[in-house]
Parts: sequence; C-alpha cells; structure tokens
Amino acid sequence: MAVDFNSELHARPSIYFSGPALVEHIALSGTSPSISDLSHRVVVAEDAIEGPRTQIEFHTEFVTITRVTPLEADPSTWPAGSLLADEAARLAGLSDWSFICRLEILICGSAPSELGPLLSRLQFGDTAASVIGGGAALVCSDFRVRDNGISRTILFNNDLNAYRLGRMVRRIYEIETYRVMALLGFPEARRLGPVLGGYDRKLVELTNRHVSTSAEDHKRLLDEISQLSAEVISAAAQTRNRFGATAAYAKIVEERIAELRETHVPGFQRFGVFVARRFKPAVRSCEATALRLEQLSHASMHLIDLLQTRIRVVMKIQRAVEGLSSIAISYYLRRLIKVAIETADHAGLHIDPIYMLISIPLVIGAVALAILRVRHALKS
Repeated sequence: MAVDFNSELHARPSIYFSGPALVEHIALSGTSPSISDLSHRVVVAEDAIEGPRTQIEFHTEFVTITRVTPLEADPSTWPAGSLLADEAARLAGLSDWSFICRLEILICGSAPSELGPLLSRLQFGDTAASVIGGGAALVCSDFRVRDNGISRTILFNNDLNAYRLGRMVRRIYEIETYRVMALLGFPEARRLGPVLGGYDRKLVELTNRHVSTSAEDHKRLLDEISQLSAEVISAAAQTRNRFGATAAYAKIVEERIAELRETHVPGFQRFGVFVARRFKPAVRSCEATALRLEQLSHASMHLIDLLQTRIRVVMKIQRAVEGLSSIAISYYLRRLIKVAIETADHAGLHIDPIYMLISIPLVIGAVALAILRVRHALKS
C-alpha cells in the first residue's frame, strides 16, 4: 500500500530533451485492459537516444500518447508528424476508442525579434503569446483546430535546460488536454438549459396549486410533484459525474496556467488570458447547471415534505372528527335504545336493564365497523 502511494509521486514523468523537436500529443478515450491496472500508468514505447521517444499515460477517463521527434534545426515550415491516431490507439492497446484532442508543439531556439513574419509563414491566425518561465521561454498558439483535427503551438526556448523544457512542454499539452476534457460537460449544460427551464415552470405551478388545492386533490398533486422530483433527480444523477469531472479538470487547467508564470508580449494577448477568457464561461455554465439541478432537487423535495405534512395534518383532523362522530353517534343510538326500553316498560313489557348495559359495547363496535367500511370504500 505504501509503495502504491509513493508511486503516485512519480506517476507522471516528463520526457526530457533539448534542442529543436516536434512534440505530438494525442488524447483518446476507450477501453483497455491496462487502464484497470493502477500500477500500469506510464509506458515508454520507444527509447532511442537520437530517435523519437513515445510515452503512453493511462488516466481515469482517457489515455494520452506523446511522441518527441528531434529536429536537426529550426524548420522554416511546419514539420510533418509521424504519430497517427490509429497508431496511438494500437500503442495504448485500446480496442474501442474515440478521439479527444491532438496537439503539436514545435520546439525552436530563441524567439526572433519580430514574431509576425514567422507566425504568418507557419499559417498561424489570431495568435496569443506569452513569455513564460520567468523569461526562459516564449509560447505562441492560435488555438485553432485544423481540418486534420490538430492544434498547433510554438515554444521558443531561450534558457530552458532539458529538465525544465520537458516539464514546460508537459504543462502546455496538459492545458490543452484538460481544457478539452473539462468542456465535455458543456454540451450537457446546453442540453439541460431548456429542460431545467421547464422544470422551473412546473415547480412554480405545483407550488401555487399546493397553496390552493383542496384536500380531495392532495394525492394527485403529490403524484405530480413526485414525478417532477424523480425527473430532476434522474437528470442530476446522469450528469453529476460529468459536471464533477469538469470542475476537477478546470482546476487543473487553472493550476497549469499559473505554473507557466507568464508575462505580456507586446502586441499579443497573453496565452493564459486567451484560454481563461473563453474557457471559464463554459465551465461556469456547467457549474450553474449543476447548481440549478441541486436547487431544483431540494425545492421539489421540500414541496413534497410540505404537502405530506399538510396531508398528515388533514388525516389527523379527519381521525379526530371520526372519533368524535363515533362517540356522538354511539351516544344517540344508546339514547334511542334507552327510550325504546323505557317505552316498552311503560307498555307492560319489562326488559332487564342488563340488556341496556350489553348494548353499549355493541353499539360502539357497530358504529366503528361502519366508519371503517365507509373509509375503505372511499379509498377504493
């Protein structure tokens, strides 16, 4: 057990390298026998000193495959990658997989004095850029997904050694991977928007009806509220894990951006600001949707409690009335029997008073039985 806990400290090693290189990073989701083995977190598929090195990491929901291909010099055009999604899935042992994201990071030497011509030559659009690592590097990206599903980022290495460069590259591709994973909850939030609006309107209607509903309609109202509560709880259960994962991944993205220690590049929007400005509203939508589901669930359950309390009060009053009614009916029946016995006695027909005493429990029992039969008939 202690060994497993200690292994977590070393579960995500970076690929250390220096010099120009192309880093290809692919994230896939799927089923693999390896994912269930918690000790099987990182696999180095190739470990050539001069050639490409490929690293496979198994996460809870997805698998990442990262390949570092050294380059002889800074390229004038974007180099062609060698890692395809099918090959990545094969290396990870995924039998049934789906594509999440793909990022290519071009590692170059020191940044030129003018970034514009180089970015235009590499076909970058509206680019965000930041000096990172306390001035040791500069990162640029337009955050656009090309037709082949690839996003591109350039990292200019001013003063990073192999170890710092490997960790910095890891932070950059983790920002992209966890950003995409966090946004998987956004379609659910958009889908639930109109649904929750309908739930809100239905809850308001049921609450208003609860105020004015007569005792005879309590059961039907309770059934409708219970149905609404069941639908809200079902929606919350279906999305709880997704929204929880969105919050966790968003926290990682924020931490990785903070670890970049970025500063402004004149004429460009900051890398982290670009991500946060477009990423945080989507995350907040997921958080707001999860909060609305929780509030609707509490509100519907509270309305059920109020209605059940009202029903219990009505039933207690009804039982009290039934009890008083049985006593009154028994009293009047006994008076009738007494009048009948006295009348018979005046007519010369003597009846033993013991019969009057015996009639009391018989009358009470008959009245109680009649009330029970009427109640049973009403329930049926």
